Amino acid sequence: MSEIRSKIPQRIGVLLSCESLWEVVFSFYQIEKNGCMRMAIVFDLVEDDFKKKLLFYKNISRIELMKVSETKIGALKALIMTAGEYEFNSLCNFEQAVESFSIDNNLRSFIKAVYRRGLPIGAFGFAVPLLVRSIQGITKSGPIVTVGNDPRLQVGIETSGAQAVSTRPTEVIIDHENKLVTSGGQLASSRPLDVAADCENMFKAIMELIKG
Repeated sequence: MSEIRSKIPQRIGVLLSCESLWEVVFSFYQIEKNGCMRMAIVFDLVEDDFKKKLLFYKNISRIELMKVSETKIGALKALIMTAGEYEFNSLCNFEQAVESFSIDNNLRSFIKAVYRRGLPIGAFGFAVPLLVRSIQGITKSGPIVTVGNDPRLQVGIETSGAQAVSTRPTEVIIDHENKLVTSGGQLASSRPLDVAADCENMFKAIMELIKG
Protein backbone atom coordinates (compact mmCIF):
# COMPACT_ATOMS: atom_id res chain seq x y z
CA MET A 1 0.00 0.00 0.00
CA SER A 2 2.81 2.45 0.84
CA GLU A 3 4.41 1.83 -2.57
CA ILE A 4 1.14 2.60 -4.36
CA ARG A 5 0.63 5.78 -2.37
CA SER A 6 4.15 6.97 -3.06
CA LYS A 7 3.43 6.90 -6.79
CA ILE A 8 0.42 9.24 -6.54
CA PRO A 9 1.49 12.63 -7.97
CA GLN A 10 1.69 15.57 -5.59
CA ARG A 11 -1.18 18.00 -6.24
CA ILE A 12 -0.18 21.68 -6.25
CA GLY A 13 -2.89 24.33 -6.20
CA VAL A 14 -2.42 27.56 -8.17
CA LEU A 15 -4.54 30.64 -7.53
CA LEU A 16 -5.13 31.98 -11.03
CA SER A 17 -4.69 35.60 -12.10
CA CYS A 18 -5.69 37.18 -15.41
CA GLU A 19 -3.02 39.84 -14.97
CA SER A 20 -0.16 37.57 -13.88
CA LEU A 21 -0.35 35.29 -16.91
CA TRP A 22 3.36 34.42 -17.01
CA GLU A 23 3.37 33.44 -13.34
CA VAL A 24 0.42 31.13 -13.95
CA VAL A 25 1.75 29.53 -17.15
CA PHE A 26 5.31 29.03 -15.93
CA SER A 27 4.06 27.66 -12.60
CA PHE A 28 1.86 25.17 -14.46
CA TYR A 29 4.87 24.24 -16.60
CA GLN A 30 7.05 23.55 -13.55
CA ILE A 31 4.32 21.51 -11.88
CA GLU A 32 3.80 19.22 -14.87
CA LYS A 33 7.50 19.07 -15.78
CA ASN A 34 8.23 17.67 -12.33
CA GLY A 35 5.51 15.03 -12.42
CA CYS A 36 3.00 16.78 -10.15
CA MET A 37 -0.69 17.52 -10.71
CA ARG A 38 -2.23 20.98 -11.08
CA MET A 39 -5.29 22.26 -9.26
CA ALA A 40 -6.63 25.50 -10.78
CA ILE A 41 -8.18 27.72 -8.10
CA VAL A 42 -9.99 30.99 -8.80
CA PHE A 43 -10.75 33.88 -6.44
CA ASP A 44 -14.34 34.31 -5.25
CA LEU A 45 -14.80 37.62 -7.07
CA VAL A 46 -18.19 39.23 -7.62
CA GLU A 47 -20.32 37.11 -9.91
CA ASP A 48 -20.40 39.44 -12.95
CA ASP A 49 -16.63 39.83 -12.79
CA PHE A 50 -16.16 36.07 -12.46
CA LYS A 51 -18.38 35.33 -15.47
CA LYS A 52 -16.37 37.70 -17.65
CA LYS A 53 -13.13 35.95 -16.69
CA LEU A 54 -14.40 32.38 -16.68
CA LEU A 55 -13.56 31.65 -20.33
CA PHE A 56 -10.10 33.16 -19.87
CA TYR A 57 -9.46 30.99 -16.80
CA LYS A 58 -10.67 27.87 -18.63
CA ASN A 59 -8.40 28.56 -21.59
CA ILE A 60 -5.38 28.95 -19.33
CA SER A 61 -5.99 25.99 -17.07
CA ARG A 62 -7.50 23.39 -19.43
CA ILE A 63 -8.64 21.60 -16.27
CA GLU A 64 -11.59 21.91 -13.89
CA LEU A 65 -11.73 25.21 -12.03
CA MET A 66 -12.28 25.38 -8.29
CA LYS A 67 -13.41 28.48 -6.42
CA VAL A 68 -11.50 29.32 -3.25
CA SER A 69 -14.59 28.62 -1.14
CA GLU A 70 -15.05 25.17 -2.75
CA THR A 71 -11.45 23.94 -2.69
CA LYS A 72 -10.68 20.85 -0.58
CA ILE A 73 -7.45 21.67 1.21
CA GLY A 74 -6.88 18.02 2.10
CA ALA A 75 -6.26 17.30 -1.60
CA LEU A 76 -3.31 19.73 -1.75
CA LYS A 77 0.38 19.33 -1.02
CA ALA A 78 1.16 23.03 -1.54
CA LEU A 79 -0.34 26.27 -2.81
CA ILE A 80 1.03 28.91 -5.19
CA MET A 81 -0.62 32.35 -5.15
CA THR A 82 -0.62 34.74 -8.11
CA ALA A 83 -2.43 38.09 -8.27
CA GLY A 84 -2.30 41.26 -10.31
CA GLU A 85 -3.02 44.80 -9.18
CA TYR A 86 -6.71 44.70 -10.16
CA GLU A 87 -7.31 41.44 -8.27
CA PHE A 88 -5.34 42.78 -5.32
CA ASN A 89 -7.56 45.86 -5.12
CA SER A 90 -10.69 43.72 -5.57
CA LEU A 91 -9.70 41.46 -2.68
CA CYS A 92 -8.53 44.07 -0.18
CA ASN A 93 -8.88 47.76 0.67
CA PHE A 94 -5.16 48.54 0.72
CA GLU A 95 -5.54 51.64 -1.45
CA GLN A 96 -7.93 53.19 1.06
CA ALA A 97 -6.65 51.85 4.38
CA VAL A 98 -2.95 51.04 3.72
CA GLU A 99 -1.58 50.11 7.16
CA SER A 100 -4.93 48.85 8.49
CA PHE A 101 -6.10 47.12 5.29
CA SER A 102 -8.33 44.06 5.42
CA ILE A 103 -8.89 41.32 2.84
CA ASP A 104 -11.74 39.21 1.48
CA ASN A 105 -13.10 36.85 4.14
CA ASN A 106 -13.25 33.78 1.89
CA LEU A 107 -9.66 34.21 0.79
CA ARG A 108 -8.41 34.88 4.32
CA SER A 109 -10.16 31.80 5.71
CA PHE A 110 -8.77 29.64 2.90
CA ILE A 111 -5.17 30.82 3.34
CA LYS A 112 -5.37 30.45 7.13
CA ALA A 113 -6.62 26.87 6.72
CA VAL A 114 -3.81 26.02 4.27
CA TYR A 115 -1.23 27.49 6.64
CA ARG A 116 -2.62 25.76 9.72
CA ARG A 117 -2.44 22.43 7.89
CA GLY A 118 1.31 22.97 7.54
CA LEU A 119 1.33 23.10 3.74
CA PRO A 120 3.98 25.16 1.90
CA ILE A 121 2.63 28.38 0.40
CA GLY A 122 4.29 30.30 -2.42
CA ALA A 123 3.29 33.83 -3.45
CA PHE A 124 4.36 36.27 -6.14
CA GLY A 125 4.18 40.09 -6.04
CA PHE A 126 0.72 41.41 -5.21
CA ALA A 127 -0.26 38.05 -3.69
CA VAL A 128 2.33 38.42 -0.91
CA PRO A 129 0.49 41.11 1.14
CA LEU A 130 -2.69 39.03 0.82
CA LEU A 131 -0.79 36.04 2.19
CA VAL A 132 0.82 37.73 5.19
CA ARG A 133 -2.38 39.58 6.14
CA SER A 134 -4.30 36.29 6.06
CA ILE A 135 -1.93 34.52 8.46
CA GLN A 136 -1.25 37.50 10.72
CA GLY A 137 -1.45 36.41 14.36
CA ILE A 138 -1.19 32.65 13.73
CA THR A 139 2.40 32.33 12.48
CA LYS A 140 5.16 30.51 14.37
CA SER A 141 7.30 33.63 14.07
CA GLY A 142 7.22 36.86 12.09
CA PRO A 143 7.22 35.82 8.40
CA ILE A 144 10.14 36.88 6.20
CA VAL A 145 8.96 37.62 2.66
CA THR A 146 9.60 39.72 -0.44
CA VAL A 147 7.66 41.57 -3.12
CA GLY A 148 10.87 42.44 -4.97
CA ASN A 149 11.56 46.05 -4.06
CA ASP A 150 8.14 47.71 -4.13
CA PRO A 151 8.19 50.17 -1.19
CA ARG A 152 4.42 50.70 -1.17
CA LEU A 153 3.60 47.01 -0.72
CA GLN A 154 6.45 46.61 1.76
CA VAL A 155 4.58 48.97 4.10
CA GLY A 156 1.52 46.71 3.99
CA ILE A 157 3.70 43.69 4.68
CA GLU A 158 5.44 45.19 7.67
CA THR A 159 2.18 46.36 9.24
CA SER A 160 1.01 42.74 8.97
CA GLY A 161 3.76 41.59 11.32
CA ALA A 162 6.10 40.37 8.58
CA GLN A 163 9.57 41.44 7.47
CA ALA A 164 9.91 42.64 3.87
CA VAL A 165 13.24 41.90 2.20
CA SER A 166 14.25 43.72 -1.00
CA THR A 167 15.30 41.31 -3.75
CA ARG A 168 16.32 41.31 -7.41
CA PRO A 169 14.28 39.64 -10.19
CA THR A 170 14.30 35.80 -10.04
CA GLU A 171 15.28 35.78 -6.34
CA VAL A 172 13.02 33.95 -3.89
CA ILE A 173 12.91 34.19 -0.11
CA ILE A 174 12.33 30.94 1.78
CA ASP A 175 10.89 31.15 5.29
CA HIS A 176 11.49 27.61 6.50
CA GLU A 177 9.79 28.05 9.85
CA ASN A 178 6.51 29.26 8.34
CA LYS A 179 6.87 27.21 5.11
CA LEU A 180 6.55 30.27 2.88
CA VAL A 181 8.27 31.01 -0.44
CA THR A 182 7.88 34.50 -1.90
CA SER A 183 9.16 36.50 -4.86
CA GLY A 184 8.49 39.68 -6.81
CA GLY A 185 7.41 37.75 -9.92
CA GLN A 186 6.03 39.97 -12.68
CA LEU A 187 5.99 42.90 -10.27
CA ALA A 188 9.79 42.71 -10.16
CA SER A 189 10.45 42.11 -13.86
CA SER A 190 8.67 42.56 -17.19
CA ARG A 191 10.94 39.98 -18.88
CA PRO A 192 9.39 36.53 -19.50
CA LEU A 193 12.79 34.85 -19.02
CA ASP A 194 13.08 36.36 -15.55
CA VAL A 195 9.58 35.25 -14.60
CA ALA A 196 10.26 31.74 -15.94
CA ALA A 197 13.42 31.49 -13.81
CA ASP A 198 11.51 32.93 -10.86
CA CYS A 199 8.81 30.25 -11.15
CA GLU A 200 11.43 27.51 -11.40
CA ASN A 201 13.15 28.77 -8.25
CA MET A 202 9.79 29.06 -6.50
CA PHE A 203 8.80 25.50 -7.39
CA LYS A 204 12.16 24.02 -6.33
CA ALA A 205 11.86 25.74 -2.95
CA ILE A 206 8.28 24.51 -2.47
CA MET A 207 9.30 20.93 -3.25
CA GLU A 208 12.10 21.18 -0.69
CA LEU A 209 9.57 22.28 1.92
CA ILE A 210 7.20 19.43 0.97
CA LYS A 211 10.01 16.91 1.45
CA GLY A 212 10.80 18.51 4.81
